[in-house]
Amino acid sequence: MIITAIFFSAILAIGIFSFFKIKTKEDYLVAGRRAGSLAVGSSLAATILGGSSTLGLAGLAFARGLTGSWWLLVGAGGLFLLFFFVPALKDNRVYTLPNLIREWYGIRVQKVASFLILAAWMGIVGAQANAAGLVLSTFLGGAQWYWTGAAGIIFILYTAAGGQFSVIRTDLVQVILIIAGVILATASGLTAVGGWQGLRQALEPQFFSFPISTAFPLTELLLLFLVVGSTYLIGPDMFSRIFCSRNVQQARKGILLALIIIIPAAFLFTLLGMEARVLFPGITGEAAVPELIRTVLPAPLSMLMVVALLSAFISSADTTLLTMSAILSVDILRIKSVRGLRLCTALAGITGLLVGILSRGIIPSLLLGYTVFTGGLTVPIISALLGKPMRPAAALISIITGGSLALAGKLCTNNALVAAAFLLSLIIYSIDRLWQTKFNLKK
Repeated sequence: MIITAIFFSAILAIGIFSFFKIKTKEDYLVAGRRAGSLAVGSSLAATILGGSSTLGLAGLAFARGLTGSWWLLVGAGGLFLLFFFVPALKDNRVYTLPNLIREWYGIRVQKVASFLILAAWMGIVGAQANAAGLVLSTFLGGAQWYWTGAAGIIFILYTAAGGQFSVIRTDLVQVILIIAGVILATASGLTAVGGWQGLRQALEPQFFSFPISTAFPLTELLLLFLVVGSTYLIGPDMFSRIFCSRNVQQARKGILLALIIIIPAAFLFTLLGMEARVLFPGITGEAAVPELIRTVLPAPLSMLMVVALLSAFISSADTTLLTMSAILSVDILRIKSVRGLRLCTALAGITGLLVGILSRGIIPSLLLGYTVFTGGLTVPIISALLGKPMRPAAALISIITGGSLALAGKLCTNNALVAAAFLLSLIIYSIDRLWQTKFNLKK
């Protein structure tokens, strides 16, 4: 309780300190566009290593083994592709992804995209608060919803006060805490199960199957690339890190640094989940990491890992919350004052927090948000980044039909419908390109 109180007090202190540094909308939303490669890379990594990449990924590994690492590895693939699109992003001095969409497709498409992203990102913000609540309830007792609300209020206050300044300032320290904690926890867990040999003897062979297995076939992997991997290529929180960077070179170096951090982290958290499967086979997957920390690690390391996990959740929550706030304030309400931006951050945070309290888990919340976002926006955004945007009407049809079909597929647990959403968007794009080509030839 004392360690948790000190950690949250430090977070709030940084937010209050940054409060007095912020003078303009540019300071609040993009940290003055002065971030170097170290700040960009650590902030990207900290944003990525949130509830899904820690508790959620370990839960997948708990259920099916090494293939659980793909949850984060497909993200690394998407982030690598983003490296090549940085110049196209930095050519525009915008604040949000919908700002870019307006330049490509006009204000009507921008509005639809803004509401779609807001709806999707509520689940992502809620998932981070939910993950923090799970960890705190495991160690401190009490109902998970109570601690989800408490942690959520802390990160809402911290983010609303300090904006991007407080996020950029803390992400490097948070990444160091996360990596140090997971290395120590993985090593301790491996010792507890009798080393790698003990792990192999205790688990069924399918847990060590990679890159696919009977529980995770190739079709599931391809769908994961579409739904999750594409969010790292076109995600508004990924773009926001690029918008904060000083120039193209610093942004690209930051992406490479983030890849160096998150790829090993994927396998470390996978090992944690597999170790927990051996030691605590009767628990739920998402409780694997907290239970391993609580029972296997000595007290000092246990405290470090709790702080590391809370850092992971907050560093991801603050960026996604600012993404929601920027879209709500800049793209929908057209607010310019810093006070108005802070109010929008608080409103977006409270909404996301309610979603987290009411959600059924970390991965389900994220997948629902990711599916709606990528199903509707992947094709229109990538085509524009490649310099071949659709016509505004075609883009609007693609966003509405693709997003709706993907949502229906997710709600009905029908992966074929989710995949069909991407195929439908591609068909609309192809028809639109043929129309544009024919029109240009006539001209």
